[in-house]
This record gives sequence, C-alpha cells and structure tokens, in this order.
Amino acid sequence: MRPIAIAFLSVLVLLCAAQAYGDTYMIQLSGSGGFMLNGADYVGSIDAGMVGTWTLDVDDSLWPDESDSTARFDYIWSTFFADNYNNTSGAQHWTGYFEASTLPSSPLMILDTTTPGGILGMNTSFTVKVRDYYADGVLSQYEKHHSCQMAFTFSVETPLGTEAFEDYCGNGSSSNGSFNFVNPPTEDLLEFPFFGQLTVWFCGAPVEDSTWGTIKALFH
Repeated sequence: MRPIAIAFLSVLVLLCAAQAYGDTYMIQLSGSGGFMLNGADYVGSIDAGMVGTWTLDVDDSLWPDESDSTARFDYIWSTFFADNYNNTSGAQHWTGYFEASTLPSSPLMILDTTTPGGILGMNTSFTVKVRDYYADGVLSQYEKHHSCQMAFTFSVETPLGTEAFEDYCGNGSSSNGSFNFVNPPTEDLLEFPFFGQLTVWFCGAPVEDSTWGTIKALFH
C-alpha cells in the first residue's frame, strides 16, 4: 500500500476515535413548568456545565384542557401511569412513560447556549416515578404531590444543532427529584435541579468536489 494511502487511513482512524469519545458536559438545569398547564412545557436556566437556557416541549395535543384540571389529570394518569404499577415490597410505585411510542411526537429538549455557543436539540424520552408510600395500590393526594422522580435519556438530533454544535451527534441522561402534579394548575417549580451528563461528537463530514480520477490516484 502506498504511503499516501496509509496516511489517509491513519487520519480516518484518528477521526473515528475522536468521534467515539467526543466532549462530555456535566450539566445542571433548573426551571419551572407543569403537566397540568396547556403546553405541558418546562423552561429554565442551565446552571452548570454550560451557560444558557433550556426548554422541554411535551406534545399534549390529545390531553384535556387545563380549564378542567380533573379531566386532564385523570387522562394523564389513566394513559401513562395506571397500568404500570410495581408492587415490589418496600418500593411500590407507578411509572409513567413519555416517549415517541406513547405521545403524538417525541418530547424535545432544546439547550440554547451562550457558552460554548449554539443550540443543541435533543429528542427525549423520560419516565416519572410516583411512589406508593402507603403501599396500597391507590394514589393519594400526598403521593400525587410529593416529589416524584423524573429520569431522562437524550438523543442529539444533528439538524437541530447550530454554531458550536453544528453537525454534532450525541446522547446523555439526567434526573430530577421534585416533579409534582400541581392542582389547581399552576407552575411546578423544579427547586431541586436536574443533574445529568451529555456527550456530543462531530458526526458530519466535510465535502470537497473532486474527480474520480483524483480519488483513484490516492491509491495508485
């Protein structure tokens, strides 16, 4: 094999290795929003790992209007939670699954950063765990409003990235322990922030016009 071909393959290996590791951010997010409010969105600030703001958009187009909070909650509970009860002794809980398979569209998380600069868009799936503190299989007001646990996984969508994140892929996860179904409908303040990890790597490829003869010449 010609030296130039060996050099080309060496560069390719280095690029693949760089993409495999990428850049990892330990992020911390805080904010507010609410499933009991039309839009079912959360917004807030990025407090660590990056500088900027974030939004979580959940497609609630099939949910009852916030003006009938009882109907809205009953729909959310029966659709996402009621059939997912874990009766493990000492750890009884319900789990709600919010993802592309249970919603009209995948939840979308957007990080709009000033440092390092640029927008990072991520398709998201998450769960909400509601503890059954009384271990009786019946949801109580205390359980409904008592610091439910959220857990997220992220998949970075390349077309949604700009500036520092243009042509970047990635994945990550985070969690929060202060989610509540606030009724009557008001904002749910996430006083206990999301903590998580996000890894991104360049997955685009620069394109340069060239002839087939030029490309063949590299290997002869």
